[in-house]
Amino acid sequence: MDNESDKDPRPRSWANSGWRQAAAIEPGDGDPSEHGLVAGTLDERRSFGAPAGTVSLGHVLVRDTHGPHEVWAHAAGRDLSVTQLTPQPCRGQLLRANLGDMGFDAGAFDGDLRVRGVMAQKAFSLVSVMEQEGVLNQWGHRIEEGDIVAIPPGRELDGRFQGRLAYAVVTAPWGLVMQRAEAFEWLADPGFWTEPAIYSPPPEARAACKRVLQGCSSLLRALGGGVPSSAVAFLRNELLDGVLTALAAVKAEGGRRQGVLNAARIVRGAEDFLESGGARQAVQIEDICLALNISRRTLYRAFHDLLDISPKAYLRLKNMSAARARLLDAGDRPTTVTQAALDQGFWELGRFSGAYRAMFGESPSETLRAAQGRQP
Repeated sequence: MDNESDKDPRPRSWANSGWRQAAAIEPGDGDPSEHGLVAGTLDERRSFGAPAGTVSLGHVLVRDTHGPHEVWAHAAGRDLSVTQLTPQPCRGQLLRANLGDMGFDAGAFDGDLRVRGVMAQKAFSLVSVMEQEGVLNQWGHRIEEGDIVAIPPGRELDGRFQGRLAYAVVTAPWGLVMQRAEAFEWLADPGFWTEPAIYSPPPEARAACKRVLQGCSSLLRALGGGVPSSAVAFLRNELLDGVLTALAAVKAEGGRRQGVLNAARIVRGAEDFLESGGARQAVQIEDICLALNISRRTLYRAFHDLLDISPKAYLRLKNMSAARARLLDAGDRPTTVTQAALDQGFWELGRFSGAYRAMFGESPSETLRAAQGRQP
């Protein structure tokens, strides 16, 4: 049974949770750790005011988002392919903080996404599922609220995120992770970190980790765009220790490792074939079956088991999502709506524009103008 201090009188819907708090810190949200950081207030022993001349070593971005690409893929250092599996807008909120050589993301969205790719080439990514209403899987394994996905540098996130989801991601370099892990017994073994895995901490550890992550998120919102150096040092330790404490509560062999389920392997193989196949719209289902040496029935069953969608429907949605990702990158790599559409095999531009608006809630030209407006 939960302690009285852990109860939150606010609704548990993600739309009303701590992920949408105003920038002002609200008192009375509970103490997330033994170090004095409270989700809505600060202990008198700690002060993060930045006196004149103090150098800001961190930066915070907080905004509403118009699609999953802005939440997951549209960030420096990531190489993610995001396919929206529902033909309707996927709205959400995003907090992204740069804390020196460490990063922190906290966000929420409501949709159905296939996400695959590298979270960070040279850093660990520790993904915590804060709240969920729907089906989440990683490498074909089911993920529950409070689980932690550990992804080593250069390794892939590979899953489906369906329904309402609030999440947090702590990204840290190898040296910092190992330095902090020394205090957590078996986590100090480098072998623990060699493979991607899903970990399910016990309920008390899940709750404690969630309070730490929510507390740091509230503090970053309150600090605004710039984070003073005194706060950067505290947040780096607090975030990483909060997640490591939860991982340390899992038994040493308690992780579910990557690459076990057959359906996930087949979908990955089909995606790899499509990515190497040039004009994707010209690829036929028979081509994929031949390349993977499987029957048409096996291919369809794998897609339905993992994504609840046929391979043909997935191909159309993947191409549309890729076109959006290209338009969002227009600030760095100039393009046009016509070029983005043709590159993904959409030859009828009028139909492309209508389908794009229905799926993302804005026209492709609006996406392009917004991306160009962000150009430095």
